[in-house]
Amino acid sequence: MASAAALRSAAASSSRQVAASACSRTLVTKAERWTPSLAHSAALPDASNPQTKADLTATLPNIEARWTALSKEEQFGVFRLLEEIQKKDWKELSVDEKKAAYFISFGPHGPRKPITQPGQGIRTLVGVGISLVASVAVFYGFRSIAAPPPKTLTTEYQEQMTQRALEEKQNPISGISSAGYKGKGHVTA
Repeated sequence: MASAAALRSAAASSSRQVAASACSRTLVTKAERWTPSLAHSAALPDASNPQTKADLTATLPNIEARWTALSKEEQFGVFRLLEEIQKKDWKELSVDEKKAAYFISFGPHGPRKPITQPGQGIRTLVGVGISLVASVAVFYGFRSIAAPPPKTLTTEYQEQMTQRALEEKQNPISGISSAGYKGKGHVTA
């Protein structure tokens, strides 16, 4: 009996560790998370109370627009109330309750919040463009103050090197002095 209780507590602690590590990998900031202390401090609504039902019917229409304006306690309260309402028969739920349940479960908030904000693509494009222009300016700035290229890179000098290689019969088997050679020799330009 004691070993079963120990196994249950070990399984519960390992599941808490997995849940904690899963929470740390989301894009939700600490300010947006529902913490256990919030769950205890929030006044949990009673689904059978008509006053709560009236508050919920005022909150549920257009929940997508109102969700961010609600405090964390109110969000948690609406979440818990919808959780209780969803236990009933789905045919009895109103369209607003179904929409709100779907939005709270799968809407673009919390970990499903978009990473990029509207207009981020344009800002990224402008930033990349500015970086490219700056790098080209730096390249040509250094190029303008650099020393002139060495004389060995001129075409005339390279042609003279090719003539000298022919006179010296350099690489007579497969190179510049071989019979039937059709390459440019030492000319690289």
